[in-house]
Amino acid sequence: MKKWIPIILSAALLASAHAQETNAPALTLDEAVAIALEQNPEIAAARWSSAAAAAVNDTARARRLPSVKLRGSYEHLSEDQRLFAATANGEAGVFGNDLFTADVVLSLPLYTGGKTSSAFTASDLLRQAAEGELARTREAIVFNVTSLFYNLLAQREVIRSFESAVEATMEQRRSIEDQVAAQKAAPVDLLRVEVRLAELKEKLTRERNALTVQRWALAALLGTEPGSPAPDIAGTLRPAVVPECPDSSVCLRTALIQWSDYLAVLQLAQAQNEAIKGARAGRLPTVSLQASYGERWMHPISTDRSQDIGRIGLVVEFPLFDGGAVRSEVGEQTARYNARQEQVRKIELQIRTEVEIALAEIAAARERTEATAMAVEQARESFRIIREKYDLGKGAMVDVLDAQAALVLAETTYARALADLAISDARRKLAIGE
Repeated sequence: MKKWIPIILSAALLASAHAQETNAPALTLDEAVAIALEQNPEIAAARWSSAAAAAVNDTARARRLPSVKLRGSYEHLSEDQRLFAATANGEAGVFGNDLFTADVVLSLPLYTGGKTSSAFTASDLLRQAAEGELARTREAIVFNVTSLFYNLLAQREVIRSFESAVEATMEQRRSIEDQVAAQKAAPVDLLRVEVRLAELKEKLTRERNALTVQRWALAALLGTEPGSPAPDIAGTLRPAVVPECPDSSVCLRTALIQWSDYLAVLQLAQAQNEAIKGARAGRLPTVSLQASYGERWMHPISTDRSQDIGRIGLVVEFPLFDGGAVRSEVGEQTARYNARQEQVRKIELQIRTEVEIALAEIAAARERTEATAMAVEQARESFRIIREKYDLGKGAMVDVLDAQAALVLAETTYARALADLAISDARRKLAIGE
């Protein structure tokens, strides 16, 4: 009965894992990407930041338009004053020291030295930059989902390889037990198989745990609500069709045109340049049109103690002294502009680095896939031959176990090489802004 306990426990573990997987939704790559684009919190935050930048742009546009306000006031004067100025000599007036007013006030900026237009242009550039950052965030999330998806596919293949090895080892153990009972094999061979079986089960448990961790990482990327099961994936790991890598200079030129993050940084630098213009406009005069119409009352309020009054005029303001505030603001905005220029240079270097790395990874992954595909076939044939030799009494158990370990290593390496090839192609697309 003891020899069946490991078999029963393994079957129970497989059944439990299968039950967990069937309770979770199985997603294709396209479905996973669509869910992430809709629910990922990082994308949602970038979307709200873009909406905030658009609102700031609307506010700057509104400042170029006339404003209309309703204004009311109350004044208590130390001496009696006329309700309104006399319009003729000897005209009788209404006097008092409690004055109430209610006016509709219109104000329209006519000239601000370019400050208003610079603020609007800068806010529009910031809006475009926020949209570019949102686009780049979406691209990065798509890449992360794609990368994790292919790693999950590879992890499933790794687990299948270890499960096959465990099953084959358990079958080998049963065969050796029969041979030991018939005195056709040495008991030490059985001990070696037991050790290898324990080692394989430990690795299988570790790989299953890694699969669980990756599934929960995918759940976080997809924005899965707490309490929901970790998503499962649908698909089979196959060799990816990766186009031949173009010259890195071609990819770099494409990236500088298509990288939304790079375009966003350029727009931020342009917006900062507009901020410098706006700060310098603080030295120039401003002209605005102001008009109002309303009613004034003296206490006690009555029809014969009120008067409606309207006015319209131009207001010109000349800055004479501000304690150096404009100079300081110009210096601040200039420093910020220089910082933006360095960010542009930094991201140009980053683009070049990512393009070169992506192309190198594709070339390496393609070579690894071709090499490991051949290694899998050779390892399978080697394991078959060595096991048959042992069954015929012409080989050693150590050779069988070594051949099996080589087969597992070849299969797992091949699976991860296939995933790396697909991921490196996705990285290339991300690097050139696709």
